[in-house]
Amino acid sequence: MKNRILIVCLLLLSVCSVLFLYHFRVEADLRASQPTGDTLFSHDLFDQVLQEHVDKDGQVDYTKLKANPEKFEAYLDLLAAANPAVLSYNEQLAFWVNAYNALVIKGVVDHYPITSVRKVKLFNGFFSRLKFQAAGKTYTLNQIEHGIIRTEFVDPRAHFVLVCASSSCPPLWNRAYTAETIEERLETATLNFIRNPAQVRIDHAERRVYLSKIFKWYKDDFKEGYEGVEDFLADYLLPEDAEFLASTDVKFRYLDYDWTLNDQH
Repeated sequence: MKNRILIVCLLLLSVCSVLFLYHFRVEADLRASQPTGDTLFSHDLFDQVLQEHVDKDGQVDYTKLKANPEKFEAYLDLLAAANPAVLSYNEQLAFWVNAYNALVIKGVVDHYPITSVRKVKLFNGFFSRLKFQAAGKTYTLNQIEHGIIRTEFVDPRAHFVLVCASSSCPPLWNRAYTAETIEERLETATLNFIRNPAQVRIDHAERRVYLSKIFKWYKDDFKEGYEGVEDFLADYLLPEDAEFLASTDVKFRYLDYDWTLNDQH
């Protein structure tokens, strides 16, 4: 009897170990990654991929992209060997925003079909346990977002162009960012997000403001050039809403985050 119990316990331990290793092992997308040193970098291939696979609402046709990945893979090869250090400030910002969004898509395609990025790894492992090649190095998505974009560019508007492949994220634009478009798109994406009642809603009668959890998770980022989230919102809200926010004692409530995949299917 004792032997049977021991065997069962060992089997359960083995199963648990396999599950643990599956969910927590690092998965790396390895490809040629020696920086080229070129001063020019083109996002044309990614631009084509986005136009072919992303609709006007930011939903992605992952089925089609997984079946025809050649153009996308060619762009990822370029990302892996790029040298953004030689680019201008706006070119670098566009590079890393495109890189983040492209590698999120890559992570989804590699594990598709899924219904959410949270199904890939436990405890947000999609962002911390998958590794990709970019600019001659290996990064997780968290390292690109927190260690590069938020740290080196320090622009809270970046949160509205980074897309985590989920329904509560900002919608994915179906064009690649460039040095020429990045500033205008930062403004447009921020304005559209804040004017979207699914992300920011003001209840005048109850004196409450319902906000995306992006404003909770990254509240300190909205102190860059502002006095905080409330001050930042005022720049993008309708005038009457901005005035209400400034003149009234309001309470903030944060909306549930929908991690459903931004999938056309």
